[in-house]
Amino acid sequence: MIDDNTTSKDEREVQIEGLTRDLARTISTAPAGQRERLRDMAVHLLRDEVEVIRPTTDAPEPRNASNPFAMGIPLLLVGGVMLIMFPPVGLLLCAAAALMMTWGVAATLMMRRHS
Repeated sequence: MIDDNTTSKDEREVQIEGLTRDLARTISTAPAGQRERLRDMAVHLLRDEVEVIRPTTDAPEPRNASNPFAMGIPLLLVGGVMLIMFPPVGLLLCAAAALMMTWGVAATLMMRRHS
């Protein structure tokens, strides 16, 4: 194994291609019934031996998935129905819906301005 950090990317690719050809040649010379098993074994061994280091990325801040505007829509619909059946409750629900929808629009505009 070559453990040289100065080896260039192209040299490593050439080495890997050469090793792959050697491995393929070795597997191809095996009896036909064993080739599939040997190929699977080579893939599994390679996966087990090579340590994959994933770069850490700064995770974006989790955003709140709910918007008050979306909650205001059903409140407005229920408020409209309740306005006919029981006007004081209907007015209260419509006012709450208007407040939530205004808050949702303002929050969206502030987030876009802040980004």
